[in-house]
Amino acid sequence: MKNPPLLCAARVILCGRERKCLLVIGCIISITVLLWLVSPSPFAAAQEVAGKAPSVWDAQEKALVDWVLEPGIPLDIDPRRSKIVRTKRPISRISVTDPDVLEVVQFGPTEFELIGGSTGQTSLTLWFADAEGGGEILRYLVRVSPDEAVEDRRKIEYGELEKKVNEFFPNSMVRLIPIADKLIVKGQARDAEEATEIMALVRGQAPDGTILGPGGAILNRGAAAEPFPGVSDLPPSDVINLLQVTGEMQVMLKVRVAELSRTALRELGTELDVFAGDFTLETNLGLAGAVRAVLDTEDVRFVLEALNTNSYGKVLAEPNLVTLSGHPAYFIAGGEFAVPTVVGVEGVGAVSTNFRGFGTQLMFTPTVLDKDRIRLHVAPSFSQVNADLTSQDGVPGLDTRAVATTVDLREGQWLAIAGLLQDQQTGSHIRVPFVGDVPVAGTIFSNREVRREETELIVLVSPELVHPLEAEEAPQILPGMEVTEPGDWAFYATGRIEGHPDCHYRSTYGPAYKQQLLDARIEAKRHATYLQCEGYYVQGEHGFSR
Repeated sequence: MKNPPLLCAARVILCGRERKCLLVIGCIISITVLLWLVSPSPFAAAQEVAGKAPSVWDAQEKALVDWVLEPGIPLDIDPRRSKIVRTKRPISRISVTDPDVLEVVQFGPTEFELIGGSTGQTSLTLWFADAEGGGEILRYLVRVSPDEAVEDRRKIEYGELEKKVNEFFPNSMVRLIPIADKLIVKGQARDAEEATEIMALVRGQAPDGTILGPGGAILNRGAAAEPFPGVSDLPPSDVINLLQVTGEMQVMLKVRVAELSRTALRELGTELDVFAGDFTLETNLGLAGAVRAVLDTEDVRFVLEALNTNSYGKVLAEPNLVTLSGHPAYFIAGGEFAVPTVVGVEGVGAVSTNFRGFGTQLMFTPTVLDKDRIRLHVAPSFSQVNADLTSQDGVPGLDTRAVATTVDLREGQWLAIAGLLQDQQTGSHIRVPFVGDVPVAGTIFSNREVRREETELIVLVSPELVHPLEAEEAPQILPGMEVTEPGDWAFYATGRIEGHPDCHYRSTYGPAYKQQLLDARIEAKRHATYLQCEGYYVQGEHGFSR
């Protein structure tokens, strides 16, 4: 047989020392493979050790333990029932693994009763004595199964209660499902108020007037009521509330607070100073800052002052707030200031700081009662800092208009929950005794003032059921997005502080951007010059492909 071409080529290449090196390497590989096949592997050694260990344990167990008896005889017992067992031989001892599952009452050496407890499994061991002092052992695997009769009765009785509930509330659909020691209330209620009444009826409690949504804690806790009190002896069941309320459950509250106050003031007074040698007569009954008519000589100074002012103040706040039915929400637009509070005992005190808010505040809790009927517990307030009411500690006072009430409204309806019409009028007459009472001349020695303040306040609320907006429904232009910064020409030349809405100038990087544009123009001019040179010196196709 002729050698293959590849082998012939190898023999031609490998000659002399190269052939000897190849032979040595082949011998080393052959010896290594042979030793690996003959010697046992570490896995085989581990398996051998693992195989020998059980045999050692078995030998030790045989030397110390005679035998092990497992519970093998099944015995079924109904819960709340019993079985009487009478043996042929007397029993010296009885053992139960779990006394809650099985209870054993022994009446004599050969007679005892097995009473089923809670559902489960346990082992029962009996030791039988004989005349020779020895004995035998018998083990049972006792299984206490659920009481099917009780489960059937629960289904029947809670089924009757389910019919009564659906009969009382025809606009809702309720199902009562007893499972183990639980009673599941499932279905749909017409509104949150009806859901509360249904759960109160199922729990056997009268509603306390507190209406919460289906996620409220009051609806989810408590034991189920007995369908037939005094007749039924069913075990107690815990209520699991899966009752749902259909419809929108997110409420947006619109609040409008409008206040208008007017103030009018009229004053008239004089100031007279007479100097006659050592005699001086002064009357300081005038008004600082008022319009004055002054007659001034070396000996007499007479000033007639008159003042007439009118002022008004207007406040309009429209906060809107969204929350889920049955959940409170809070809104504030204003600020807070620190109020120090000294705490301590027997002169050893420390100062803690609380923050009090002012501005437009709104707190409300809505509850959807009947589709579009909403119960609102709302507390809006509007306050502003009044420096005239500052305390000795430097804490400012507040002028506050607040209201807290609970009302029922339909969706979209408006209700004035608070209103104020206040009219205050004050007058004063300051005069010098006797002289100031003269009809005409008394004006020189008197000061008169009449002040009147009128305030009108009204608070309107309106609830609305809302749902989240889709991505294409969300507003694209928000308040302030159209306000831009003016450019250099608009700011320095025309004096504008707001730019054109379509021109988004930014002074933070405007100069650098202008320099970049200038550099780009210079580079473009250089590139154009290079292209001209390239067309002059280079002929034919060249450069990168496009």
